[in-house]
Amino acid sequence: MKLYEIPVNTLVELQFFYIDEKYKISSGLLYRIADTVYVSAVKTAGKTISAKRLLNFTLIYKADGSIYSFTGLNPRSISYNGQNLYAIQTNQDGKLISQRNATRLFLGAPVSAKITSEGAPRHLHCILKDISMTGMCIVSLSPIDETSKIEISFRANESAAETLIASITSTREFRSGNGFLYGCEFEAPNQIIGKYIEKRHAQLKELAERERAESKSAN
Repeated sequence: MKLYEIPVNTLVELQFFYIDEKYKISSGLLYRIADTVYVSAVKTAGKTISAKRLLNFTLIYKADGSIYSFTGLNPRSISYNGQNLYAIQTNQDGKLISQRNATRLFLGAPVSAKITSEGAPRHLHCILKDISMTGMCIVSLSPIDETSKIEISFRANESAAETLIASITSTREFRSGNGFLYGCEFEAPNQIIGKYIEKRHAQLKELAERERAESKSAN
């Protein structure tokens, strides 16, 4: 999918780093002229942030159960019809991301999950069964309301931990009656988690190949 194929008056998500912090902000795609699209500029403290100060700019578009990620963008700040906008243009196709087909990393690691629903937030000790750049599976001994948001902290690199917030998309109770498996979708694909999973899979593949070589040599 091309960036300019996104319909006008559609809500998209902008992801970027600004002053060493990661932001995920919903914005309207307001105009399209030729192969350039225009979205509302981001403000802080009442002032518009220059596009030049937004690093690792990514645009996320969701439609018909599919997620498209447009990365490596270099937006320009402009003023049009009295509005402060970002003009975005790229010749690259958006990467189609399917939660079901996303590469997963199986962990089985204990994790503290913050559960937020209509009542007061609560914390549960859960098991992070697996994770991908688009979602995760959580195992809990206690039932969780399907309208809840699940928040965990996941360290994908040495510099900082990622705060991941997800909505429940599927629920399955174990036949033993001793727990529940919750399939969850992140608010937007997380590129940092995606790169972490690729790195871990490469490390695991290298380890498996080394063990096979050592086993063959021993025989």
